[in-house]
Amino acid sequence: MRAALCIIMFTACGTDTRTDDDQDAAADPDPLNITMTAAPGSLDDLHERILAKRCSGQPGLCHNGQFEPNLSTPALTYAYLVNRPAIEKPTMLRVTPGSAATSVFIDKIRNRNGVATQMPLGAEPLEETQIQELEAWINAGALRAPGAAPAPVLNNPPKRPQIGIFSTGGTRLDGVGPITVSAGTTLVLRHTVSDFETPDATIPFAAVILQIADGRDIVLDPTSTSPQVGATAYDAAGPAAQGEVFNYKRSWTIPTTLDLRDQGGTLSTAPASGQSIRVIAVYLDNAPNQGGIVALDFSATPIQVQ
Repeated sequence: MRAALCIIMFTACGTDTRTDDDQDAAADPDPLNITMTAAPGSLDDLHERILAKRCSGQPGLCHNGQFEPNLSTPALTYAYLVNRPAIEKPTMLRVTPGSAATSVFIDKIRNRNGVATQMPLGAEPLEETQIQELEAWINAGALRAPGAAPAPVLNNPPKRPQIGIFSTGGTRLDGVGPITVSAGTTLVLRHTVSDFETPDATIPFAAVILQIADGRDIVLDPTSTSPQVGATAYDAAGPAAQGEVFNYKRSWTIPTTLDLRDQGGTLSTAPASGQSIRVIAVYLDNAPNQGGIVALDFSATPIQVQ
């Protein structure tokens, strides 16, 4: 129920305000004492001697803030690398504390394990001794500073869901232009889930919300305290999405008359004919009492009821 309340709050706002830049806000401040000498082999030391010079030390180098990961300061380097999923290999971490062998950051530098490009891009590779220094820092725990606490285990944000609208026969209906259907038609509403820490099948809460043009939500579960939230079920055999699988679904038959609920909870009805309906997919990456994060998106193609 708490998950449903979180979802309702997100829906009322009409947008998901999280961005990848939230990592910047979580970074610890860098030391301002410019006379301080960094401990040999520390992240500050490696950043000053290697990363700043080859990756981020001036505008024009790729990772001075223009592209992920942001390596422009030691603090941002730590926030963007340690225990963060890689873009190119989203099931692996950029830096796995204690294991340079399974860190995509080192894969990119060494051009190993099938990475698309070697870093630094379009420049001479790092010297072997420099790579070994970076590996030693990772193998020693990838600490923010000597003697610091171990790197925290993070709850990385889930990806926005992709939405697909299908016929009961499996034909995908959304794409170019609106979907035009009649009352009595059964649609299969599907969406993806994708979270680094949580397998798709064990996502604790996933649902769709159907909203007409004036902002009122269609009642999908009249017996629930959140009747506009329609839980979706895991379907391992779902069709392919872009790089993922539409493996959560809910079937919905369009009634002749829609039961509606506004943001204040007031119930009303309206004919289904003539309505334009958008699908909102939501899911939670973790249990609410464990600090779960909501992922939400809206269908690009509306359902037009004729």
